[in-house]
Amino acid sequence: MSKGWYPIINKETCIECGKCVGKCTHGVYNKSSPRKPEVVYSDGCVEGCHGCGGVCPVGAITYFGDDTGWTPPNGGNTNKNNKRSEVIMENLETNGACGCGSDCGCGTTSANNEETHSKDLSIDFLYLDLNVCERCIATGDTLDEALVALKDVFQVLNYDVKVNKINVTTEELAVQHKFISSPTIRVNGIDICNELVESECENCGDLAGCSVDCREFVYEGKEYTQPPTAAIVDGILNVLYGNVKKAETAYTLPENLKKYFIGRELMLKDAKEMFIYEPALCCETGVCGVGVDPELLRISTVANNLKSNGVKLQRYNLNNYPQEFVNNTEINKLINGEGVDALPATVVDGKIVKTKAYPTNGEIVMWLNIPADYLVEKPADSSDGDCGCGCSGGCC
Repeated sequence: MSKGWYPIINKETCIECGKCVGKCTHGVYNKSSPRKPEVVYSDGCVEGCHGCGGVCPVGAITYFGDDTGWTPPNGGNTNKNNKRSEVIMENLETNGACGCGSDCGCGTTSANNEETHSKDLSIDFLYLDLNVCERCIATGDTLDEALVALKDVFQVLNYDVKVNKINVTTEELAVQHKFISSPTIRVNGIDICNELVESECENCGDLAGCSVDCREFVYEGKEYTQPPTAAIVDGILNVLYGNVKKAETAYTLPENLKKYFIGRELMLKDAKEMFIYEPALCCETGVCGVGVDPELLRISTVANNLKSNGVKLQRYNLNNYPQEFVNNTEINKLINGEGVDALPATVVDGKIVKTKAYPTNGEIVMWLNIPADYLVEKPADSSDGDCGCGCSGGCC
């Protein structure tokens, strides 16, 4: 044994598979934390031994005092989360799927290769907004990445995964889903977060016209408004492994959310009008001519959908409405100063808020103070056989 030789763990690279802890028989690692390698007895390490480093699948282990020229055999991994999934799969297959015997009820192929039925796995993503709120948008993207990383794991564990993305827009929906904070990820009804930590969210505050706190994800002692993929991966796995239990408490709508919904409703009552001044066009829809203009097609679709929801978005084409460009003092100044290259220009409450490009969907939602689903076409009511175009259903 030597005090001049012991393993050093690269925490940034380590995927916490536990192989090094299982390999060492000299008490170097903390056995009570089998997944997170922690060196607790460096004196126990045998000088010249590369056992734990040799089994590390991502080359996260080097050795203090090592001058032998040895290098980690599995270094250079560039995708930590996909490698984590591979190791989980390898452990499951090696140990007989879940490793807890054929009567555990996990629904996987057991150690004696008895085939069992797949199980339903429901993953709910609940959020307040996916157009403006940066932490909701980032969490949704991170969840998608985590699901890709866990795809093979779900297959080995025989899970049939269904993802539900739920936009909580009213108090009634919040109560129905027992919504605590935005954003929330639940696996079979269990919140993947052990604790509730919140901080002020400027984006949701802008939507509601008041101060609003939204969720932060706590991972490895750090708080994230935009969680890393590993945080979501571990959160889902912790639920599957039974490390997180469902909280059985009576639900009361949090005052924070109540304030958000009241503020949002008040702002919607004062919804503003938007005017878009466009360059000379032969067609506002963007479908005429040699090629389809996707931006024109998008803004035309959005304008129609807003109209069906009672919201006004007025478009003025320079070719068809030249007088409108003359009547609007701000637009007149803009064109005299920058020319028609400044178009399209968006005006809200008499002020030019954007030039040289059409507003994004997120900007439209924010500037008009409307729900994001107003931009989406309402499903046609086909109960009476009418397609909705005035033809009594004959054209469809």
